[in-house]
Amino acid sequence: MEFHGAAMLIRWWDGPPVIVFVPSSEPICVRKKEGPIRLVCKVPLGTMRGIPLTEERKRYLVEQGMNPELIERGHVFDVSDTLASKFDKDREAVISLAERCGLTPDDVDKIIEAKKRLASFNPSNHTERMAKRGLVTMFSLKEQGKSAGRPKRISAEERRQLRQRADEMKAAGRSRDDIVAQFSEEYELQLSYVRRILEDRRKAG
Repeated sequence: MEFHGAAMLIRWWDGPPVIVFVPSSEPICVRKKEGPIRLVCKVPLGTMRGIPLTEERKRYLVEQGMNPELIERGHVFDVSDTLASKFDKDREAVISLAERCGLTPDDVDKIIEAKKRLASFNPSNHTERMAKRGLVTMFSLKEQGKSAGRPKRISAEERRQLRQRADEMKAAGRSRDDIVAQFSEEYELQLSYVRRILEDRRKAG
């Protein structure tokens, strides 16, 4: 499923979190009940692997106050422990760097909200179009001379760990495509590179 927007890691209950995909073009209601929600946001780059909810899990989330409409529309997915941990680490790293730049966690949340509103803003004249273009440029600051993402190669030890985990996941009934897609998301690697790592194991055997 191709998706344009952001992924939110959400948990206000005891137990594993879920990912909610939030469209960039419309507001959504995540929780029907009152109470604070701590959001960890990530804009997906490439493939992001979510685990389909079981019927039991759907009922549990609705009982906890999750908006059932989001579940029906297919915006809510379970997430692996590894990917959930990565969300948390990414959030901590962003907050730490933001504080060094003079921004508080509230400031970061306001920036995220402003970017969502900017994406849905439809200019009505030339001045507003220029203003939107200026803000988009400001929010799209890129590090000069470097490409985003993880290096193209990973260490021999990481490859060994991937193969070991792949064996365990296959024994648990996961398909090869599911395994490749999950590793691609967790390690921010191309699908073809993950496949080559696993193929090298089979050739070596």
